[in-house]
Parts: sequence; structure tokens; C-alpha cells
Amino acid sequence: MNILTTLKKSIIGGFLIGFGGTVYLNMDNKIVAAFLFGLGLFTIINFELNLYTGKIGYLSKENWKEILLTLIGNFIGTNLFAFLVLQTRLAGKLKEAVAPAVELKLSDNLLSTFILAIFCGILMSIAVGTFKKLPNILGTLAVFLCVAVFILAGFEHCVANMFFFALSSSPADYLLTLLVAIAGNSLGGIAFYRLTKIKEAEA
Repeated sequence: MNILTTLKKSIIGGFLIGFGGTVYLNMDNKIVAAFLFGLGLFTIINFELNLYTGKIGYLSKENWKEILLTLIGNFIGTNLFAFLVLQTRLAGKLKEAVAPAVELKLSDNLLSTFILAIFCGILMSIAVGTFKKLPNILGTLAVFLCVAVFILAGFEHCVANMFFFALSSSPADYLLTLLVAIAGNSLGGIAFYRLTKIKEAEA
């Protein structure tokens, strides 16, 4: 593992999630916006960049350092994008749009956050796994559908949350909630990947 390359790909991955989060917050039609959010994950997969929720399902003794570095890089990338976009004319609307969502996330109990994050981890595992098997229009559709479903269903995506929190909160306010979301995404992604691999082996 090249540390600098991994970190660079992870920062860019987090930055791209900022694009998705911005278009989602900037649109009134949330169904269309949820689909457009998927451009971030689609680009990350196609350019072989790093996103924690796309990699954690494949956790092993050999790649755990890369995955941890990916999480750190994603945090840097999302916060960098948030900082930059807050310097633009979009800042007011983004802050206004994100405030209710952030308030809801931070006021939720941790068990709820954990469970909702597990569901999102499963969907991200489905998205990445499907595209790996079907790198065509069907795989692409799976990516956009899985992203749209987790957003519209209200599930918790830790990297998307990094961006949303950075727009309106300080780490002291959201750190525990974010860590719980990371844990839930991790469990959902790892469990789904392992269970489906067992099923394939038995078949």
C-alpha cells in the first residue's frame, strides 16, 4: 500500500461525496436529487477512488490499514469540500437546507443511528458488489438505485454525514453520532458481504 496514493484517492473520494451532498441540498425535488447524489459513488467506482463504505465490506488482515486510511481521507475530503462551498453564494441555502437534517441526526438515539447505518452499509455493499459483477448499465443502475434508496429511506451514511455535519456543526457536537454511524455501516457492509459469499460457496 502506498500511503500517499491511498490518502489522495480517499480525499478525492470524500470530495466527490461533497458534490452529491451539495446537489441534494440545493434541489427541491428530493427524489431526483437522491438519484443525482449517486454520481459521487459512480465516479468513485469508475475512477478507482476510495470510499470507506464501498471498501469496508472487503475488510481483511491485509487491507485494514488501507481502509482506515480511507476513512481518514474521506473525512478530510468532505470537510475540505464543505469549507470551500461555504465560501460561495450557495452557503446560505445549504446551511438552511441541512440544518433540520443535522438536528434530526444529532437528536436521534444511538441505537436508532446504529441500525439505520447497518441498513445503509448493506445497500453500499450491494451497490459496489453489483457493479463489480456487472460493470455495465445494470451495475450503474444498481449504484444509483442503492444511493437513492438509502437517502430516501433516511438511512445513515457516515461519509455523507461527514459532509452534512461539516456544513453546520463542530466535531465536538457530532463525533459520537458519527462513530456510531461508522460502526453500523461497517457491520452492515461486512455482514452482507460475508453472508452472501457463504451462500455462493454453498450453491
